[in-house]
Amino acid sequence: MKEIHPQKQMLDLCLRLHQSNHAYYSGISEIDDFTYDKTKKELIELESKFPAQIQEDSPLIQVHAEPQSSFSSRVHRNPMLSLANVYSVDELREWETGLKKLLKNENPKYVCELKIDGLAISILYEKGILQAGVTRGDGIQGDEITPNLKTIAGLPLKLKKPLDLEVRGEVYLSKKHLLELNQRRLQAQEPEFKNPRNAAAGTLRMLDSNEVRRRKLDLFVYILTEGPVKERHSENLELMRDLLLPVNPETQSCNNIEEVIEFCNQWENHKDALPYEIDGVVVKVDEIQLQKKLGFTAKSPRWATAVKFSAEQAVSILRSIEIGVGRSGVLTPVALVDPVELNGTLVSRATLHNYDQVGRLNLHLGDSITLEKGGEIIPKIVTRELSSQTSWQICPPQNCPVCDFPVFQVPGEVDWRCNNFDCPAQLNERLLHFVSRRAMDIDTVGPALIEQLTLKHKLCNPADLYKLQISDLEELERMGAKSAENVLKAIKESKNCSLVQFIHALGIPHVGEKTASVLARMHGSLQDLMECTPETLEGIDEIGPIIAESVVVFFDDQKNVKWISDLLEIGVQPRNPETSSNSGIPFFEGKVFVITGTLSEARDVWKDRLESVGAKVTGSVSSKTDYLLAGENAGAKLSKARTLGVQVMTEKQASEELS
Repeated sequence: MKEIHPQKQMLDLCLRLHQSNHAYYSGISEIDDFTYDKTKKELIELESKFPAQIQEDSPLIQVHAEPQSSFSSRVHRNPMLSLANVYSVDELREWETGLKKLLKNENPKYVCELKIDGLAISILYEKGILQAGVTRGDGIQGDEITPNLKTIAGLPLKLKKPLDLEVRGEVYLSKKHLLELNQRRLQAQEPEFKNPRNAAAGTLRMLDSNEVRRRKLDLFVYILTEGPVKERHSENLELMRDLLLPVNPETQSCNNIEEVIEFCNQWENHKDALPYEIDGVVVKVDEIQLQKKLGFTAKSPRWATAVKFSAEQAVSILRSIEIGVGRSGVLTPVALVDPVELNGTLVSRATLHNYDQVGRLNLHLGDSITLEKGGEIIPKIVTRELSSQTSWQICPPQNCPVCDFPVFQVPGEVDWRCNNFDCPAQLNERLLHFVSRRAMDIDTVGPALIEQLTLKHKLCNPADLYKLQISDLEELERMGAKSAENVLKAIKESKNCSLVQFIHALGIPHVGEKTASVLARMHGSLQDLMECTPETLEGIDEIGPIIAESVVVFFDDQKNVKWISDLLEIGVQPRNPETSSNSGIPFFEGKVFVITGTLSEARDVWKDRLESVGAKVTGSVSSKTDYLLAGENAGAKLSKARTLGVQVMTEKQASEELS
């Protein structure tokens, strides 16, 4: 009998195991557990005998790795946005009505997918080889968890074809494996995980990949963001299946919204039969061209939404009200209730949003109330069940619970406010916002440090941060000389910030990071912005009357002007956008850019830079694109740009034009 070469045997065994893993995730049982384990054992024995012949895509590579010391951050090639949610059939129909309006009454077709209760990740392949796995993080960058991702048996380390692509997916822990994990934790006298999402998130961020492997994470991929993208999302799903990527078998193409509703109803009634947890259905417009036409909001794609299933509810007793005070003085009532389990977590607090909501629900202390998790995240009170005979009516306070300053309600608004600019609660929140990562990015200054410094009256406004001395910090709890030096160093370095960062850090009501970027780009300097009228601001496409009024009112307040002036005098120098020196350069003005590949600086830095000189930056290449700014590993966008005749610009060339 002719002897089979060990390398050929290994290739055959690898292929059989990969196919079996793919079949498992596709809902097709190809071989029984005994045969699978036997095949795996054969491969183990061969690899131990012939280590030099081990295949780079061997499934066994996915079970061994050295512990890591930490995770590094990695910027996403394309932002990982979250999905907007709808909670009823009426809201789903409203979503479709909005689509049709934008599409000028075109009738889109849809793809429905189960919304897996797990952790979103980005997966990169180069020439068919798995290169990196990155958590969603803040949507701009996340943790690179590649070794942990490689422990997932159903994820191929090598694709059937040598393709460059990026896919997004959801890592989860099945009901079976969560039960096994909790049994081991109970035996080790460790607390159980209450839900699979937390268990999966915690597992994926463990430093020891061998422990990750032991917990048996699973994965479904759900979108192809870069690579040989087809004309329809449904075709992309089939392509990923053909490449042996684990795609959820419970997907369905729908011709209209009625079929979507039927799919949602079906799975809301049968979700308990699944081997994993789901919390809704994701609905996507199928045609990629229509997706591009619909585009994105600042937070989510317009062409997709998550239909959330009815939230789990529980009954409790409303015991008292705690009032939070935000940085703009808004009072937010928070209900303190008898602890009750909801969606696997113990709930003792629930938001009430405002006192109008308290009135609508007719809430009294001592009432029996029904709780649910809004979007399955934030607990809220939805109904009043029974009133206690000894209940007390809940009314807005006459004075701020923190500073005792009289509170007021602006006519036409629902919020009650403390109007004391020096209120300690407002000050703490303003300072926390000022030092946050997307604002001035002073990462050494956190809530505990701010609280100690405000109590000692060392911080009365953000400008006081830059007046701190070593002696001010060394006298604080758990603050040594080295730590104090690091704090002061980070504060000093923040003086060299961008105008976008500075505007965002001011905490102007209704002005987030995106709006701050628009204001910086259109006005070019802080002084110009401070002198703007509502009419000038409303002339900007992205700025409406509410934001315009808020900006003007903020800069009309002399207290705000005073601490801004203090910041500038003490050496904070927000960098004006390059519009101020490069305005009128026809090369950039009105040009449409797309950014792709790995650049020396983060994509959001380049985006701000290009927009500051009049360019428009979009996410996808089309016939309307003027330039593609391409770094290393540019992939599909580069290919498409060449096909369409779009001019390609290197990072060096862009820098030369900007200079």
